[in-house]
Amino acid sequence: MSGIDAAENNGNMRLQKLNNSPLDLRNETFPSQQTAEQAKVYVLIWFDVEDYYSPESDDADMKAAELASSLGVPVTLKVVGEKARALERHGRRDAIAALSRHDIGYHSDWHSRPPTIAAYLRNMSWEEGVREFERRETQGFKDVQRIFGKDPICFGQPGFSWAPQSYPALKKWGIGVYLDEALHVGLPDEQPFWYQGMLHIFNLRRNTIKMEFGSAGDFRQTCRLFRSAYHRLKERGGGVISVFYHPQEFLYRDFQDVVNFGGGINTPPEAWQQAERRTPQEIRSGYEHYKNFIQFMQSHEQLSFISAGRALQLYADRALRRSFSRDEVLELARGVQSAITFQAAGQVYLSASEIFYLLAKWMVTHSNDSRCGPLTGPRTPSGPTRPAQTEPAEMTVSRAEFERALRDVWSFLEESQQIPNAIWIDTRHVSPADFLATLGEVVEHQIKNGAQPHPISVREGNFTAAQYAAQDSPALWAWPIFPEGFHAPNLMQLAQLQTWTIKPAKLSPGPVPWPTDECEETEIKEEVSGVRETAR
Repeated sequence: MSGIDAAENNGNMRLQKLNNSPLDLRNETFPSQQTAEQAKVYVLIWFDVEDYYSPESDDADMKAAELASSLGVPVTLKVVGEKARALERHGRRDAIAALSRHDIGYHSDWHSRPPTIAAYLRNMSWEEGVREFERRETQGFKDVQRIFGKDPICFGQPGFSWAPQSYPALKKWGIGVYLDEALHVGLPDEQPFWYQGMLHIFNLRRNTIKMEFGSAGDFRQTCRLFRSAYHRLKERGGGVISVFYHPQEFLYRDFQDVVNFGGGINTPPEAWQQAERRTPQEIRSGYEHYKNFIQFMQSHEQLSFISAGRALQLYADRALRRSFSRDEVLELARGVQSAITFQAAGQVYLSASEIFYLLAKWMVTHSNDSRCGPLTGPRTPSGPTRPAQTEPAEMTVSRAEFERALRDVWSFLEESQQIPNAIWIDTRHVSPADFLATLGEVVEHQIKNGAQPHPISVREGNFTAAQYAAQDSPALWAWPIFPEGFHAPNLMQLAQLQTWTIKPAKLSPGPVPWPTDECEETEIKEEVSGVRETAR
């Protein structure tokens, strides 16, 4: 046994057997799978179903789904719009039925065919990009929905072609989960998080396993990577392992899109070529490795396989369904004065935009009535769409001026569900970070003293949430479909602005009753219920 094997071995003899005889798992007796409620480690297996060039890949798509079904394991299949249409043209009702037994996701309309998502949104503003993504991608979404007879539950970008302007359309379509792997946004704990109001199983880094079944050595390495992630998460109390593959890889040595669109070349359909095919023995071995790998994962205790839809249930955002006490509001107000990022409040997390909403709501609905009880849960406004600075850099305003600005901010929040790009106080404008830091001080003073300070000095906000979006560089976009040196600073600036919405996702122990708020100016329950319905 190697040093790595010895260090990671927990005494489980099945794992020792894997090292000594990596392919001989067929005669193992595996324990029954734990229920999701008992599990500490959750495994989400997903496939990108994207090869519309080759009819032969239809069989690989079907077999990937059927093998999982035969083992009682849910998987999630993200389907490209043109691939769905190809299955329909090929008359593959059998493949469509096999995939439909699992959760279906959407994987863009044309995947790698130029221009890809990041390429066509690269230089667009937020508003232009939101419209353009919806214009280009709606038909593919509708075709996947129609052909598979069910609503796609998740989305993931093709390759590294990620863009922040995609989210409004995704939420409009009722997609609740962003499922993929890339480095554009994420948190250091390598676990699920919320961003732009969607659950992200994304950028899990060491807890994402790309299955490799090209050889026995690839299979062994895949098992070792999984075992390492499993033990790491179990020691820290549990979490999610994201496991993915592409069915076309069972058949071909390279990706079909690299052959036809590598380097950003838009090869016309009549000139499309197929990648080099694997030998019949290699194909059979690949399927056998896939089956054995699922059985190997099933051998681990306190483990449950989940779909994207089940993940959305397990990680339901309880912050939207609970009330916040006066003391909790006070702690949030204190927190934003030093750093503007997500904060914990009891057993839930609030993003910076949600804290902005709650503190503004407190001042509008609670500050003048001591009879008001707890504050009901927030909405999740999107982040600003343009950077802003406070001008002049130092200013002092009257209580009346601040209150007028606050009322205007509240109206904007309620109407647009977005953090404003700048807040006007009389004839001067303030950045949202500076306004929130100042609002935090005002709320603290009001709770402790029963009145707002006067005059009010505008504070400098320390927006630290921006660190959770990557800095732009060609390495961030290192996908063979992009032209050499491709990068997109505008996209990453927009991504940083939307980190107002980022926060960790926490496992939800169960349903939470709706809070009540006698001082509510607007009804929250209907809004959140609508979000839950569209994110089913």
